[in-house]
Amino acid sequence: MESGKRQNERQTQRDKPSSHPLRIDGLPWRLGEETEEAYRTAGLTLEPGTITLLMGPNGAGKSTLLEKLAGIRPPEEIRATYGNDALWKQKRSGGIKLNERALLHYSYACQSPEEGLFARSVSEEIDYSLRPYRVTEEERERRKAAALESVDWDSEWLERDPYRMSGGERRRAALAAVFATPAAWLLLDEPTAGLDGAGHETVARELRALTSAGKGILLVSHDSDWALPLADQVLLLSAEGTVRLCGADQLIQHPEWLEETGMKVPGWLRMVQLVGRSGVPTTRLWNPKAAAAAWHPAEGSEGDREAKLGTIPKAEKRRHSGNGRVKYRLSGFDPRSVWLAYILVSVGLFQSKDWFGALLGAVVVTALLTAGRVSLRRWRGLIVNYSLFSVITSAIFAWGASSESFIEWGAFSDTIFTFARTMLIMLLGLTIPLVMSPLSLRRSLEQMTSINGKTPAWAQRGILTVALIMRFVPVLLELWERFMKIFRARGKSISRNPVAMGRRLRDVSIPFLLALFRLGDEVALALESRGVGGRTTPTRALRLKWRLRDYGLAAGALALAIGLWGFSNR
Repeated sequence: MESGKRQNERQTQRDKPSSHPLRIDGLPWRLGEETEEAYRTAGLTLEPGTITLLMGPNGAGKSTLLEKLAGIRPPEEIRATYGNDALWKQKRSGGIKLNERALLHYSYACQSPEEGLFARSVSEEIDYSLRPYRVTEEERERRKAAALESVDWDSEWLERDPYRMSGGERRRAALAAVFATPAAWLLLDEPTAGLDGAGHETVARELRALTSAGKGILLVSHDSDWALPLADQVLLLSAEGTVRLCGADQLIQHPEWLEETGMKVPGWLRMVQLVGRSGVPTTRLWNPKAAAAAWHPAEGSEGDREAKLGTIPKAEKRRHSGNGRVKYRLSGFDPRSVWLAYILVSVGLFQSKDWFGALLGAVVVTALLTAGRVSLRRWRGLIVNYSLFSVITSAIFAWGASSESFIEWGAFSDTIFTFARTMLIMLLGLTIPLVMSPLSLRRSLEQMTSINGKTPAWAQRGILTVALIMRFVPVLLELWERFMKIFRARGKSISRNPVAMGRRLRDVSIPFLLALFRLGDEVALALESRGVGGRTTPTRALRLKWRLRDYGLAAGALALAIGLWGFSNR
């Protein structure tokens, strides 16, 4: 689209009432050519009827920012407001909670939206995205037809099963479900990933149509040659977390702004800049045919000389401190000593026979986690779900054991005590994937079971099983967290009533299990291709050695186990 036409459309949309702008507070930002001192943290406003492209280097936090604006990640310092509805509200008891009204103002597509598909037809997927908006049946059918048209499909695709589609078709199905909603804003994270050239054009055409209808779009894309010509404005996010708001045309004059964020200037943008210097009007620069027709560079001009290979300046490399990994105190211990300590303490915890022993065990576990600097925050969903399961199961058993009263409290206490004791052991076990890698664990087990430099086949099978479990526990957790985010973004529900919780469990667990099946197939093929099971001599690098601190860790765990056992048998 030519810049002049795009500016005219943008001006038309600005003349319309802007009832649902997106306001972002708490993000340091500045306009175009403003100086370093011009950063402010309030009032960054994106208007409906515009496309805003969010750009930045890898790891700068583009997807993280988008998730904060979608309410699927803690906001930290960011505060988003859609129209008059703040995304987060203050609770009477302190803290914040999501505002369900604000959730209805946006439709969100993560980097892999097709992973969240779980219905058996495209029609059901679109119905699920429309359910929170309570549209009429007539409106629903109209939006279905428009959603299919937005991805170049017809009504025959409505009954197609997404799980029998190719990767590109699944991506189109997911985007159709996003485009179908009446939300005022679209938050899109790499929507064209996995699509061919025709798919790129289809998405671009739909985004232009949506902005012409008054919707606002915040877009993250690494396909700068596709996204920049679409954009009305650009947010340049630096690795330090600051933002520069500028027009797409301004980047032609100031490509160094990309370098300041830590990005490289694309070669095509350098060429557009050179064409612009030759006198081609800005209104034609985004249209390759129009720019080529208007470009008549002089022989030996400065533009020709700069266009030669090797003369275009490279983006300055930026140094990033830290690797983002948390250092745990147990990370420096031999994996065998960590396992032995865990087994010893678990045996001591398992000796608890009453609530006093369980309380002492809870104190010990808390002290160990604190001393090891281990946070279980990312496991909180698993812990909460396990606790709810324990209470419900104990209540069912107590109700079944009761003959006179509603619940036999003795049976309830005994059952939930067993769950509580198991939970303490589980909390300790959850630290294992955090403090050692699957490779270090496998190496230590191979050294323990090898005889004359060879590991028996039965031991290799067991070691491989343990290592795979250790490797995929974090992967499974990330999968579950991803589908919980997708549910919140699509389901728009934060209710905790039994019906809503049951619906959440269904809508999250189905795609989660399907993802597990796909992951299992991929792992099986990978193991088979590498010939796992056909070699009895393990691959060695550096042999692990027990040190004084490993003996100290094992001795301390033994002392704790004896203490817990002695208290339980007092």
